[in-house]
Amino acid sequence: MGDNKIFKRRGQTIFMKNEPGYGRIEVRDAIENHELVRLLLVDEVRESATFMEDGRHYELVFKYTKDFDIALQRRPEIRSTLMLGGAGFSFPKYYIHAYPEKHMDVVEFKPEMYQLAMQYFYLDELYSDYALTESRRMEVFIEDANDYLAQTDRKYDLIINDCYISNRMDDDLLRNKQVVNVKRCLNPGGVYLINLITAEKGPASMPGILEYEILKNNFKNTDMFACKKEMSRLEKQNMILVGTDGEWAPVMR
Repeated sequence: MGDNKIFKRRGQTIFMKNEPGYGRIEVRDAIENHELVRLLLVDEVRESATFMEDGRHYELVFKYTKDFDIALQRRPEIRSTLMLGGAGFSFPKYYIHAYPEKHMDVVEFKPEMYQLAMQYFYLDELYSDYALTESRRMEVFIEDANDYLAQTDRKYDLIINDCYISNRMDDDLLRNKQVVNVKRCLNPGGVYLINLITAEKGPASMPGILEYEILKNNFKNTDMFACKKEMSRLEKQNMILVGTDGEWAPVMR
């Protein structure tokens, strides 16, 4: 698709469906920062995105997904990762492309999201390029993340929690019981990352404060850092929380 395509100011909707009890799911093509991108939205909140230019389908668009990579850069020995929340599969695509020696499992609650990722977000291309059906370097489980954590006997070096519906995270995943389940699924010294929308300080910081305390009660080392360091500490934004029993130097703001 050429870069000269003309869009309305808010972009061009190519798919829309109202899911009772879930929200309005929309796939929208738009130009942002002079780049052609495809967005996956739930009730107008961005769940995922991909660059549409050929050769860039596996690059990361959102800053917070780029921050997931910090664990992999710091811990090159990581071989197995569990991603809770697939949506448009932006980080799984990047991971499989960037780290050919590593394996990822993805748990996604909505089968429709997996289908949209295949149809509109180049997940089918990833399967073809990396022969994922044969190699099984990436396995997808369509089920509730809480159930998966409680039942699986698989172990991981890294677990990433990005389970959102619109701007609402799965609160059950943030409770102490599920953090205990997460830790049970980690290899010794493994890393747990949470993408949490919260402020660093002030009235809007309570979700981060509460979850940070839960992590401190379960892991030897914890961290919390802002994805957009230019924002005020009083504003809500994507924050990355970290829990590990291995070594971890704080990420500086």
